[in-house]
Amino acid sequence: MLINELLLDFSPTLAVLDSPSPVLVVLLILLILGTTTALWMLYRPGRYTPFERILYAPVYLLGRLLWRVEVYGLRDGQWVRDSVMLDELLGKGTPNASGAVVVANHRSSVDPFFVQLAAGARVHWMVAGEYFRVPVIGHLLRAYQAIPTNRGGVDTASTKRAMAIAKAGGMVGMFPEGRINRTQSDWMTVRPGAALIALRAGVPIVPIWIEGARMGSTVWSPLLMPTRVRIYIGDPNRWGLDPANRADEQSDRGLAEAWMQRVLSDCTKSLGREEAPIRLAGAQWLNEDSLSADGDVKQDGTQRSE
Repeated sequence: MLINELLLDFSPTLAVLDSPSPVLVVLLILLILGTTTALWMLYRPGRYTPFERILYAPVYLLGRLLWRVEVYGLRDGQWVRDSVMLDELLGKGTPNASGAVVVANHRSSVDPFFVQLAAGARVHWMVAGEYFRVPVIGHLLRAYQAIPTNRGGVDTASTKRAMAIAKAGGMVGMFPEGRINRTQSDWMTVRPGAALIALRAGVPIVPIWIEGARMGSTVWSPLLMPTRVRIYIGDPNRWGLDPANRADEQSDRGLAEAWMQRVLSDCTKSLGREEAPIRLAGAQWLNEDSLSADGDVKQDGTQRSE
């Protein structure tokens, strides 16, 4: 009898839990995000400011629960699961600290988030200017201090800004392919802009390989796609900064092209992947065909006509 009375007393509460209102759902999500933010602010390693910790807390939550990101580093030539942050590899907090240009393969619209989880400090990504005009996304990009660029031509302002950030000890992130790779090839054609910025800023290039990233029909799709992502952080590469590696009368662009090809080739080789030449993009790189692993195939998947 007493149990029945207690159940009757709590029946309104149980009904609410069985059919939660949108307000309760929102409050629950905010509570989870708030708790995660507080814990991340207290325990997450790295050199983030309090504002950056709040800003990146949702990324950290998605990275751990939905994307299940694992970070690997090179130790004595072997890839091992590691807790060392990217900024630690660059000597942050020591007299030998330097900025860097971070380059990665590009399979998903959320690739920058994956890299950020392993960075330990803010990475300023160079992003196509058209994304800054998309509602919500544009505001997020500005909050993350991304650098808008013009993919169709030379963008002196964004290049100068990226160089200034790297010279000041910051990290600039770039995708050499310039677009999401939906082919079977490890790399589509690449542009040497990242190496050129690193060369003129006097900083190393850090290669990163992203494995397991998924891409849907829209830029928002990967946000809710469960997956298991592995991030492989290569050692900082300073080959292009050594004067001995510049050929006689070689231009900055020529050296940057050689440096970029070398970095990306070494990256895939260190992972034991099938070796393939790193091809430089032409003037019409946004419209040119890409070679897949299976042969000559256009980006839309149709066979190239001879």
